[in-house]
Amino acid sequence: MSSTYLRHLPAVLVILLGLFSQSTLANMSLDRMIVYFNPGKTPRQDIVVTNPDRENLYLQTEVYKVVNPGTEKEERIRITDPALLKLLATPQRAILPPNSRKTIRLVSLETPKDKESVYRVTFKPVTGDLQAKQNAIKILVAYQALVFIRPNKPEYNVAAQAAKETITFTNSGNINVVLRNGQYCTSGQSESCTSLATGSRIYAGESWSMKLPKGALKGKGFIQFGLFDGLNEETRKFPL
Repeated sequence: MSSTYLRHLPAVLVILLGLFSQSTLANMSLDRMIVYFNPGKTPRQDIVVTNPDRENLYLQTEVYKVVNPGTEKEERIRITDPALLKLLATPQRAILPPNSRKTIRLVSLETPKDKESVYRVTFKPVTGDLQAKQNAIKILVAYQALVFIRPNKPEYNVAAQAAKETITFTNSGNINVVLRNGQYCTSGQSESCTSLATGSRIYAGESWSMKLPKGALKGKGFIQFGLFDGLNEETRKFPL
């Protein structure tokens, strides 16, 4: 799986403390990893964090603004200045007793004008000094939720251009869209289609290219994808 594709996904981060012979796992789970703020809807969204362990979970949240999302120049900039915060995560710190849940509220303070804003919110377990009679390793598993704040009149607009052995999809809209459930079809009959094992999220103003299936010829057949905007999915055919 390419590094470009991985940048499109929510992340799981593993932090190791110590170099020891035995291991313990500080675990947690989130009820969702992708959050959409849509215009005209409530500016508040909740993520429920669960601690299934037998020990307290000490949780810290961090908000990162994603610049140039989905590109080689992508940056994730942690926002700490209250004057610059457009996405709040509260509480920033929490203690979850064993087998308990905690709601972390995300609050959007903006409505983007040109295109959607993209954030990543890290849910990170923290710990003090590790103490044990025997050698041990503490594994902390952190998660990053992907957050989209959408402008008024959100719309994706995907076009495709085939050239030689590749086809390039460009999204000239103002929100991201996920290309999934892909097929290559030689005709309009369903039995002429074969499934594609690839797909991608295309951010606003960005492009994504894939190799044409073996045997595909320009001018014959089409590539078909489901285009998912976070709420709805439509099927679109892209002639070769």
